[in-house]
Amino acid sequence: MEENQPKKIITPATKVITPEFKRPETGSTRTFTPRPAGQGQFNRTGSSEPRKPFDPNRKRTFGSNNPGGKTDSNFRGPRRNPRDARKQDDEMSNLDSAIIEVRRVTRVVRGGKRMRFSALVVVGDKAGRVGYGLKKGMDYQEAVAKATKKAKDSLIKINITDQVSLSFPIQYKYKSASFMLKPATTGTGLIAGGYLRPVLALAGIKNIYSKLIGSRNKIVGVQAAVQALEKYKYV
Repeated sequence: MEENQPKKIITPATKVITPEFKRPETGSTRTFTPRPAGQGQFNRTGSSEPRKPFDPNRKRTFGSNNPGGKTDSNFRGPRRNPRDARKQDDEMSNLDSAIIEVRRVTRVVRGGKRMRFSALVVVGDKAGRVGYGLKKGMDYQEAVAKATKKAKDSLIKINITDQVSLSFPIQYKYKSASFMLKPATTGTGLIAGGYLRPVLALAGIKNIYSKLIGSRNKIVGVQAAVQALEKYKYV
């Protein structure tokens, strides 16, 4: 009877093997025991203090824009000088603008044509400052607004003589545009046409002789006129 009974299977006891951590500098070994969650965790600063729970209402600092590490929630960076801001606004408000040309440009893409508006604007204060801007936009107003902003950002300052003219004659050529500028005495008037007249008028020049020699293209001509006036910046 005992031979027909199944034999009992004896399984060996499972042995828990703990990993060993070996230090490379000393060669000693120690048993690695994981810490319970939430105890002795390191925060971002590297200290062994436990992490604080997240508080959505706590006050925060914003790096270099917050000098001194202020924790005021209403802090929005360094304060702007009201005098400089008022002076800059007054200078921008005295600028006059002239729309030289607005074109409708078309680019052929897959599926049809893409239409845009290109605007060329000249701005100046009629006291020696002048600039131009050439920008594109989806419609007429957007193109003019972007070109005007670009022109205000690219203003140059030139010196005007006591006779409200330029100090020396010049013949300037840029790409296909070429022209001549010659100083004149008081009472001569603004003898200029084409793209030169609005640029010189907004710059504040009232007495001058001019002659267009090369191309009458307005875009290249305005660029050439502003570059020629830069020669009078340090006179």
